[in-house]
Amino acid sequence: MKSGFVSLIGRPNVGKSSILNYLIGMKLAIVTNKPQTTRNSMKFIYNDDRMQVIFFDNPGYQRPKNKLGERMNMTIEKNMVDGDLNLYVMDESKETGPLDQMVLDMAARDKKPKILLINKMDLLDAQELSQLKERYENLSLFDAIVPISAHSGEGFEELLDRIYGYLPEGPKFYGDDEITDVNIRNIMEEILREKCLLFLDEEIPHGIYIDTEEFHEEEDRVKIRMTLYLERENHKGMVIGKEGKMIKRILSAAEKDMTEFLEKKVKLKIDIKIRKNWRKKSGLVQKWF
Repeated sequence: MKSGFVSLIGRPNVGKSSILNYLIGMKLAIVTNKPQTTRNSMKFIYNDDRMQVIFFDNPGYQRPKNKLGERMNMTIEKNMVDGDLNLYVMDESKETGPLDQMVLDMAARDKKPKILLINKMDLLDAQELSQLKERYENLSLFDAIVPISAHSGEGFEELLDRIYGYLPEGPKFYGDDEITDVNIRNIMEEILREKCLLFLDEEIPHGIYIDTEEFHEEEDRVKIRMTLYLERENHKGMVIGKEGKMIKRILSAAEKDMTEFLEKKVKLKIDIKIRKNWRKKSGLVQKWF
């Protein structure tokens, strides 16, 4: 039996969370097309008959604009050092953007075994994929390069074989039925945050922090009350929307996904409070993250 810790590292929106959702076989990490969707380093636990892999779903590496961004980058750097193997993720882009270059620079500093994943290979034809793979091979940074698709599942068998080859012999750290270290309340908070990201204007959801005030589970239903913290007073009206339409839309979508996940009817209530510019305040960022 082999076991170990593996980090996924990449800029925002290259598909790290989608890759891990595919590996686990269910949606645990929220996925949107907006940057900073992933904030916390969530552990995904993968088991098969030959290994247990604890994956870190890291935030996207970024140029930090506030204390929250700085803390997210620090988390990525820490996990890069602590893991047994690091997976660097690029997508099908044919050009290397500034954030991709920052990730490649991190790989150049990384002394651990490392594999480059070219995600979204299903969007490339054979020639394009070959050219992209050759470009990364010429960098001589990675121990292996594996094209994959979190949409179709292509390349995952090779990826798991590669991971197995680099992991040390060791015991299982978690039980066979465990798939994450995150508790149910945190997963519910992430579901609500996903709906805020999907439905609200670009900047507003990034200034949202969600805290669970009450979680009451009964035999056939769950009652949840959450506080939604905003950075600006004028964002409150936008979140509520005209005649309360936006908050009702968010509530309805969140309740639907929560009900599906918990397999019990969920009734969600939301309170809204203001914590001005909380992402710029070290104290609140350290307290909440």
